[in-house]
Amino acid sequence: MVAAAPPPGTDASPATRIVPGFNQHERLTKRTRQLMLADALGARLAAMTDPLHIARAAVEELHREFGYFLCAAVKLRDNDYVFAAASGGADFQREGANRWSQPRDAGIIGRALRERTVVLCNDVTRDPTFCAVAETASTRSELVAPVWVGERLWGVLNLEEAHVDAFDDARLLETVADQVGSALRSAELYARLERAYLGTAEALAAALEAKDAYTAEHAKSIVSWAHAVGSRLGMDQAALCTLRYGAIFHDIGKIAVPEAILNKRGPLAAEEWEIVKRHTIVGEQILAPVEFLADVLPIVRHEHESWDGSGYPDGLRGSSIPLGARIVLVCDAYHAMTSDRPYRLALGSRQAIGELVDHACTQFDPLVVDTFLSVLADESAEPVPAVAREA
Repeated sequence: MVAAAPPPGTDASPATRIVPGFNQHERLTKRTRQLMLADALGARLAAMTDPLHIARAAVEELHREFGYFLCAAVKLRDNDYVFAAASGGADFQREGANRWSQPRDAGIIGRALRERTVVLCNDVTRDPTFCAVAETASTRSELVAPVWVGERLWGVLNLEEAHVDAFDDARLLETVADQVGSALRSAELYARLERAYLGTAEALAAALEAKDAYTAEHAKSIVSWAHAVGSRLGMDQAALCTLRYGAIFHDIGKIAVPEAILNKRGPLAAEEWEIVKRHTIVGEQILAPVEFLADVLPIVRHEHESWDGSGYPDGLRGSSIPLGARIVLVCDAYHAMTSDRPYRLALGSRQAIGELVDHACTQFDPLVVDTFLSVLADESAEPVPAVAREA
């Protein structure tokens, strides 16, 4: 058999003949890497609950890992305009992507929204629907995929490149768009659940308010302090959320304390004090059936433990006391000292701060006291003393 002659203009050398196979191998390698990165991105998005963070993460991954010239998560507005909720690409950001918007029907983005399908344009100069703006003057190819959140069209993911024929496969962007839509849907459901949880929390707080107006107002006052202290101590968002609920409910067990004891003007008798001390355990029991407050229970139970082990109900000491409980205790003590109570008038702020400093390393965690005092200093713009730690 006589070998067929190579087509005119081609080189029949072995090195040249293996190039097509080599290019195919490159494409397969690239496709495999893209699928792996898409899977990793999907897992990352699934763990997020903030819609803006979801959009930013998708865009950052497409821009950094896949190397696209311009990436944007474009969201629909209620006024029939679209805007860049998140963007990647120096040219686009330099032109002010945060201010960019256009009518929802404009350009290739508008076409994808109208047709509700992926639109691939490998030479925008030949597409009459392309909408040329200053932000995308270098664009030559564009790929747009709709993002669905449940049955609602949220917007699109938009990729642009500075050369023609840049996109040979739309499946990657479709996959990422589906992942973004699923993550946004989960975030919406999470937010709805959080609102339901908050409604439950407010109902329980209202029950406490009916019992003891001071205690309810007291709880409201320490939430922001506790959150500020927790933030400065490096708590993550989940821990800060738990801390806020702990600050709200730390005294919920006082519902079971008779009003005559709560409002007594003189010193409590020993048996009355024992009833008051049980409010931490009662609070834990009240909240225990509420599944979403499971992580709050240790704060409620241990909020009156002392750094040196002399507190109640379990005599925990030092770092064995949950950090949230240590934070709430300091905020709780300061607010109690600076408020009028049936049995005494309020202390001044400086006197209350002195009490915190004097009892750091015994009743209070010294690091928490220092951090709380820094929060107070920022609020008042006045210096406050630091805790003198033991050697």
